[in-house]
Amino acid sequence: MSHAPDYSYLGSGIILVREWGSPLPLIEVGNCSAFNVAPQTNQLTLADHTRPGGGVRNRVDRISDWQLSYSFHDFSPENFARVTRGQASTIASGSVANEEVAAARGVYVPLSRIASAITSVQPVGTGAAYVAGQDYVFDRGMIYIPVDSEIPVSVNGAPNIRVTYAHGALGHVEAAVVAARQYEMQFHGENEALSGRKVKLVAHRVSGGVIQQLGLLGEEYGVGEVQGSILADPSKRISTNHSAYFYWQQER
Repeated sequence: MSHAPDYSYLGSGIILVREWGSPLPLIEVGNCSAFNVAPQTNQLTLADHTRPGGGVRNRVDRISDWQLSYSFHDFSPENFARVTRGQASTIASGSVANEEVAAARGVYVPLSRIASAITSVQPVGTGAAYVAGQDYVFDRGMIYIPVDSEIPVSVNGAPNIRVTYAHGALGHVEAAVVAARQYEMQFHGENEALSGRKVKLVAHRVSGGVIQQLGLLGEEYGVGEVQGSILADPSKRISTNHSAYFYWQQER
Protein backbone atom coordinates (compact mmCIF):
# COMPACT_ATOMS: atom_id res chain seq x y z
CA MET A 1 0.00 0.00 0.00
CA SER A 2 1.41 3.39 -1.02
CA HIS A 3 1.44 6.39 1.26
CA ALA A 4 1.59 10.09 0.51
CA PRO A 5 5.00 11.60 1.29
CA ASP A 6 5.43 13.65 4.47
CA TYR A 7 5.53 17.40 3.76
CA SER A 8 5.25 18.61 7.34
CA TYR A 9 6.87 21.97 7.88
CA LEU A 10 8.54 23.75 10.80
CA GLY A 11 10.68 26.57 9.53
CA SER A 12 13.63 28.66 10.61
CA GLY A 13 15.91 30.79 8.48
CA ILE A 14 17.11 34.20 7.42
CA ILE A 15 15.69 37.07 5.37
CA LEU A 16 17.83 38.85 2.78
CA VAL A 17 16.91 42.20 1.26
CA ARG A 18 18.08 44.85 -1.19
CA GLU A 19 16.44 47.68 -3.08
CA TRP A 20 14.49 46.49 -6.11
CA GLY A 21 16.63 46.63 -9.24
CA SER A 22 19.83 47.30 -7.30
CA PRO A 23 23.06 45.51 -8.29
CA LEU A 24 24.30 45.69 -4.68
CA PRO A 25 24.56 42.51 -2.61
CA LEU A 26 21.63 41.24 -0.58
CA ILE A 27 21.99 42.05 3.13
CA GLU A 28 20.63 40.10 6.08
CA VAL A 29 17.79 41.59 8.13
CA GLY A 30 18.92 39.66 11.21
CA ASN A 31 16.98 37.67 13.76
CA CYS A 32 13.33 37.45 12.61
CA SER A 33 10.51 35.54 14.26
CA ALA A 34 7.97 35.71 11.44
CA PHE A 35 7.88 35.87 7.64
CA ASN A 36 4.46 35.45 6.06
CA VAL A 37 2.80 35.71 2.66
CA ALA A 38 -0.96 36.17 2.85
CA PRO A 39 -3.12 36.46 -0.29
CA GLN A 40 -6.09 38.80 -0.04
CA THR A 41 -9.11 37.95 -2.18
CA ASN A 42 -12.08 39.73 -3.63
CA GLN A 43 -14.99 37.29 -3.81
CA LEU A 44 -17.44 37.57 -6.69
CA THR A 45 -20.54 35.43 -6.31
CA LEU A 46 -23.54 34.80 -8.53
CA ALA A 47 -26.71 33.81 -6.70
CA ASP A 48 -28.72 30.84 -7.93
CA HIS A 49 -32.07 32.32 -8.96
CA THR A 50 -33.43 29.11 -10.48
CA ARG A 51 -34.80 27.66 -7.22
CA PRO A 52 -36.58 29.14 -4.20
CA GLY A 53 -33.90 27.79 -1.85
CA GLY A 54 -31.28 30.08 -3.35
CA GLY A 55 -27.61 29.34 -2.99
CA VAL A 56 -24.58 30.17 -5.07
CA ARG A 57 -24.60 29.47 -8.79
CA ASN A 58 -20.97 30.46 -9.32
CA ARG A 59 -18.10 32.03 -7.46
CA VAL A 60 -14.74 33.52 -8.42
CA ASP A 61 -12.05 34.46 -5.91
CA ARG A 62 -9.83 37.13 -7.42
CA ILE A 63 -6.53 37.86 -5.67
CA SER A 64 -6.45 41.56 -4.84
CA ASP A 65 -3.13 41.63 -2.97
CA TRP A 66 -0.21 39.43 -1.96
CA GLN A 67 0.58 40.78 1.51
CA LEU A 68 4.07 40.11 2.88
CA SER A 69 4.85 40.66 6.55
CA TYR A 70 7.83 40.01 8.78
CA SER A 71 8.88 40.60 12.39
CA PHE A 72 12.47 41.55 13.18
CA HIS A 73 14.27 41.68 16.53
CA ASP A 74 17.59 43.26 15.52
CA PHE A 75 17.06 46.96 16.13
CA SER A 76 19.84 48.08 13.79
CA PRO A 77 19.91 51.53 12.18
CA GLU A 78 19.57 49.92 8.74
CA ASN A 79 16.44 48.01 9.76
CA PHE A 80 14.91 51.11 11.34
CA ALA A 81 15.71 53.25 8.29
CA ARG A 82 14.12 50.73 5.92
CA VAL A 83 10.79 50.72 7.77
CA THR A 84 10.57 54.40 8.75
CA ARG A 85 11.39 55.75 5.27
CA GLY A 86 14.56 57.05 6.81
CA GLN A 87 18.24 57.45 6.12
CA ALA A 88 20.83 55.59 8.19
CA SER A 89 24.34 56.87 8.84
CA THR A 90 27.25 56.27 11.20
CA ILE A 91 28.71 58.92 13.48
CA ALA A 92 32.35 58.18 14.29
CA SER A 93 33.46 58.28 17.90
CA GLY A 94 34.84 61.64 18.94
CA SER A 95 34.04 64.68 21.04
CA VAL A 96 31.85 67.77 20.97
CA ALA A 97 33.21 71.05 22.27
CA ASN A 98 31.16 73.78 23.91
CA GLU A 99 27.68 72.59 22.94
CA GLU A 100 25.32 75.28 24.21
CA VAL A 101 22.18 74.04 25.97
CA ALA A 102 19.53 75.42 28.30
CA ALA A 103 19.69 74.06 31.84
CA ALA A 104 17.48 74.31 34.92
CA ARG A 105 17.73 72.81 38.37
CA GLY A 106 16.11 69.45 39.02
CA VAL A 107 15.94 68.33 35.37
CA TYR A 108 17.87 66.34 32.78
CA VAL A 109 19.62 68.21 29.97
CA PRO A 110 19.77 66.16 26.73
CA LEU A 111 22.71 66.61 24.38
CA SER A 112 22.80 66.31 20.59
CA ARG A 113 24.68 63.00 20.87
CA ILE A 114 24.77 60.21 23.45
CA ALA A 115 27.67 61.19 25.67
CA SER A 116 30.13 58.62 27.03
CA ALA A 117 31.90 61.08 29.32
CA ILE A 118 31.60 64.75 30.29
CA THR A 119 34.78 66.81 30.00
CA SER A 120 33.53 70.14 31.29
CA VAL A 121 30.43 72.24 31.90
CA GLN A 122 30.89 75.99 31.79
CA PRO A 123 28.61 79.02 31.77
CA VAL A 124 27.81 80.66 28.45
CA GLY A 125 30.04 83.71 28.31
CA THR A 126 32.56 83.97 31.10
CA GLY A 127 32.90 82.34 34.49
CA ALA A 128 34.42 79.39 36.27
CA ALA A 129 33.62 75.84 35.24
CA TYR A 130 30.95 74.05 37.21
CA VAL A 131 31.83 71.16 39.53
CA ALA A 132 31.00 67.58 38.51
CA GLY A 133 28.96 65.69 41.08
CA GLN A 134 27.88 68.91 42.69
CA ASP A 135 26.58 71.24 40.00
CA TYR A 136 25.83 68.49 37.48
CA VAL A 137 25.75 64.69 37.31
CA PHE A 138 26.53 62.57 34.24
CA ASP A 139 23.67 60.08 33.76
CA ARG A 140 22.05 58.21 30.83
CA GLY A 141 24.28 59.89 28.28
CA MET A 142 23.06 63.32 29.47
CA ILE A 143 23.67 65.60 32.41
CA TYR A 144 21.34 66.04 35.36
CA ILE A 145 21.23 69.34 37.29
CA PRO A 146 20.65 68.86 41.04
CA VAL A 147 18.26 71.20 42.80
CA ASP A 148 21.10 72.74 44.83
CA SER A 149 23.34 73.34 41.81
CA GLU A 150 25.09 76.65 41.25
CA ILE A 151 23.90 76.61 37.64
CA PRO A 152 21.28 79.34 37.26
CA VAL A 153 17.90 78.73 35.62
CA SER A 154 17.79 79.43 31.89
CA VAL A 155 15.93 82.62 30.96
CA ASN A 156 13.16 82.00 28.41
CA GLY A 157 14.87 78.81 27.26
CA ALA A 158 18.07 80.55 26.19
CA PRO A 159 21.28 78.45 26.40
CA ASN A 160 23.07 79.12 29.66
CA ILE A 161 25.76 76.40 29.80
CA ARG A 162 28.40 75.02 27.43
CA VAL A 163 29.06 71.27 27.60
CA THR A 164 32.17 69.56 26.26
CA TYR A 165 31.89 65.78 26.11
CA ALA A 166 33.06 62.58 24.44
CA HIS A 167 30.88 60.04 22.63
CA GLY A 168 31.33 56.61 21.13
CA ALA A 169 30.50 55.50 17.60
CA LEU A 170 26.78 55.97 16.98
CA GLY A 171 24.23 54.64 14.54
CA HIS A 172 21.93 57.45 13.42
CA VAL A 173 18.58 57.39 11.59
CA GLU A 174 16.72 60.40 10.22
CA ALA A 175 13.13 59.14 9.85
CA ALA A 176 10.61 60.17 7.17
CA VAL A 177 13.12 61.82 4.84
CA VAL A 178 12.94 59.55 1.76
CA ALA A 179 10.13 58.42 -0.50
CA ALA A 180 8.62 54.94 -0.25
CA ARG A 181 10.98 52.34 -1.65
CA GLN A 182 10.59 48.85 -3.08
CA TYR A 183 12.73 45.82 -2.33
CA GLU A 184 13.67 42.34 -3.42
CA MET A 185 13.26 39.99 -0.46
CA GLN A 186 14.43 36.41 -0.10
CA PHE A 187 13.83 33.83 2.60
CA HIS A 188 16.41 31.05 2.96
CA GLY A 189 15.45 28.49 5.55
CA GLU A 190 15.44 24.93 6.79
CA ASN A 191 12.50 22.66 7.41
CA GLU A 192 13.18 21.30 10.88
CA ALA A 193 10.27 18.85 10.52
CA LEU A 194 12.14 17.08 7.72
CA SER A 195 15.72 16.94 9.02
CA GLY A 196 16.64 20.45 7.93
CA ARG A 197 15.82 20.22 4.23
CA LYS A 198 16.42 23.59 2.57
CA VAL A 199 13.61 25.92 1.50
CA LYS A 200 13.66 29.22 -0.36
CA LEU A 201 11.18 31.96 -1.27
CA VAL A 202 12.08 34.87 -3.55
CA ALA A 203 9.72 37.88 -3.74
CA HIS A 204 10.83 39.89 -6.76
CA ARG A 205 9.36 43.28 -5.86
CA VAL A 206 7.98 44.22 -2.43
CA SER A 207 6.58 47.54 -1.31
CA GLY A 208 8.67 48.64 1.65
CA GLY A 209 5.91 48.93 4.22
CA VAL A 210 6.32 50.85 7.47
CA ILE A 211 6.80 49.61 11.00
CA GLN A 212 3.53 49.25 12.89
CA GLN A 213 5.00 50.62 16.10
CA LEU A 214 8.35 51.37 17.71
CA GLY A 215 8.12 49.36 20.92
CA LEU A 216 10.99 50.97 22.81
CA LEU A 217 9.84 50.25 26.36
CA GLY A 218 8.29 47.07 27.70
CA GLU A 219 8.78 43.79 29.53
CA GLU A 220 9.34 41.63 26.41
CA TYR A 221 12.07 41.60 23.79
CA GLY A 222 11.54 44.34 21.22
CA VAL A 223 9.96 43.42 17.89
CA GLY A 224 9.47 45.43 14.72
CA GLU A 225 6.40 44.27 12.81
CA VAL A 226 6.26 45.31 9.16
CA GLN A 227 3.66 44.69 6.48
CA GLY A 228 4.02 45.34 2.77
CA SER A 229 2.78 43.89 -0.50
CA ILE A 230 4.37 41.80 -3.22
CA LEU A 231 3.98 43.76 -6.45
CA ALA A 232 4.25 42.50 -10.00
CA ASP A 233 7.71 42.67 -11.55
CA PRO A 234 7.05 42.54 -15.32
CA SER A 235 10.69 41.72 -16.07
CA LYS A 236 10.28 38.32 -14.36
CA ARG A 237 7.32 37.19 -16.45
CA ILE A 238 9.40 35.86 -19.32
CA SER A 239 6.83 33.15 -20.03
CA THR A 240 3.45 31.99 -18.79
CA ASN A 241 5.28 29.60 -16.44
CA HIS A 242 7.23 32.34 -14.67
CA SER A 243 5.62 34.39 -11.89
CA ALA A 244 5.95 38.15 -11.80
CA TYR A 245 5.44 37.98 -8.01
CA PHE A 246 7.40 35.25 -6.23
CA TYR A 247 8.58 31.67 -6.40
CA TRP A 248 9.12 28.90 -3.83
CA GLN A 249 11.67 26.09 -3.81
CA GLN A 250 12.18 23.17 -1.44
CA GLU A 251 14.42 20.15 -1.21
CA ARG A 252 12.47 16.94 -1.69
